[in-house]
Amino acid sequence: MKGFFYIKNKYCVFYRFFLLFNDVLLYFYLDKSNSVMKTKFTILFVLFVALNTFAQIDTQKRFQSDTRKYYVWNNQVQKYELKETEYEHSIIDIREIGSKTNGYIVISMVDNGISRLHHGSIKNFAQTADNEGTWLLQSKNMKAKLTYNPQENTMTYLYEADNDRYNRLIIFNVSPDELQTIKTVAKVD
Repeated sequence: MKGFFYIKNKYCVFYRFFLLFNDVLLYFYLDKSNSVMKTKFTILFVLFVALNTFAQIDTQKRFQSDTRKYYVWNNQVQKYELKETEYEHSIIDIREIGSKTNGYIVISMVDNGISRLHHGSIKNFAQTADNEGTWLLQSKNMKAKLTYNPQENTMTYLYEADNDRYNRLIIFNVSPDELQTIKTVAKVD
């Protein structure tokens, strides 16, 4: 008796796989005396589907910016001073893996024709009552903080930390990526 899949070319790479698959199907599901094995495979299949429903959920947010303000801490005046306002493109990717306190952040920016990349793993997340989210990130040689203010559509990126404070900060005027905010509505007449 030939199985469900019949392949003429015996030299096909998948030929042995299909033969084994046919034998398993014929043995377990066409044989009337194997109801115990059918039940075991059915339970195994249901458990496999149930485990996939609790699978890890990844979310990725992308923000784009065309303007940013660059500040540096001045020890003499004891405040941040605006060094320059840049009208160049930046992308901020936040990928949360499983929860908001796990994942990574990548900030890619063009600065005077040179690409700059800041990245780090998310160490902590906090959210205020105003839906302002703050991520603490850390890489091998950097500690940083990224804060999103949805009311003003700004991202504040503080980096180069010492024992007292962050020495540099950049404020990005952001907008969420257009691909995530596009909604299509189909009218049916």
